[in-house]
Amino acid sequence: MDLFDELENLAVAAVYEEPDDDDDIPHTNKGTIKMWQDRFGYTYEEAAAVIGITQNATKPSTLTQQATLSPAQARAVYLLRLNGPISTPQRIQIAANLETIPESHHGSSVDVDAVFCKVDGRTKIAIESWLSNRNGPLFRPLFIPVKIAYKELSSHSLYPTLGKDTTLPQFRPQDSHLLSAPHSFGRTQNQFPVWYFFYGTLDSVPKLCSLISFSGDDIPILYDASVMGGRMETWGNGKYKALVNGSERSCVKGSAYQVMSEEHEDALRKYETDAYEVVRCLIKIDGTAVPGCTFRFIGETD
Repeated sequence: MDLFDELENLAVAAVYEEPDDDDDIPHTNKGTIKMWQDRFGYTYEEAAAVIGITQNATKPSTLTQQATLSPAQARAVYLLRLNGPISTPQRIQIAANLETIPESHHGSSVDVDAVFCKVDGRTKIAIESWLSNRNGPLFRPLFIPVKIAYKELSSHSLYPTLGKDTTLPQFRPQDSHLLSAPHSFGRTQNQFPVWYFFYGTLDSVPKLCSLISFSGDDIPILYDASVMGGRMETWGNGKYKALVNGSERSCVKGSAYQVMSEEHEDALRKYETDAYEVVRCLIKIDGTAVPGCTFRFIGETD
């Protein structure tokens, strides 16, 4: 992923006013203060104070924002540039109260070198809240939306799995002392190679060759396969196929492909966009059941 290409794509949409360095009230736009002065005869300080009170009174709390985040908003992925008070992954962990230190990604152009962390929608809200409550000059973090299929495979349960509501008792993990062997929840978050079940436009060798950089004369091999627990629908007025949860016995036919690296997987996730998410599934290839992953649609179907 070229991080600075992402920045260029967003530049046309990123419009905001930078506060002046000598602005004593950085949270308040000077044009708005001038308007209040002209209309109501306030001094500069009085206008700024009244506007600040109004903004604070109408601004929703972080808890409210987090509570009203839709699943899609919570799963949204962003690249956050590390600088200012959030200049390291460790500071991101502290600001957002994360369990682990987020992975950093380096990007460079002719004039600029930068480091980014990949965060989700909940982390974005937490960081913005942490920055708004700290003392010091105003700092605006740079969040770059990344249209990529969300992937978060739990290491403690089957979540998320195609066709299974993992909150139901029959799909919850048993207590460890009742088991003769450790829990096995299928593929893990960073386990490669990994089998993927494809359908729709990805079920095509030319399409895979256009998305993934293969070495030499390597050609991807697709195997006839099926997946249990899903059903096929459409979205976008029938333009796109959408694999969604189905009954345990429902079966969808397509192809299986072994993804060899995270780099290749990221290319596929970016192609599918944030309209889909990566979930676990059981793929049948030549009568053999293989644990793997697929892309499940998360929006409204036709």
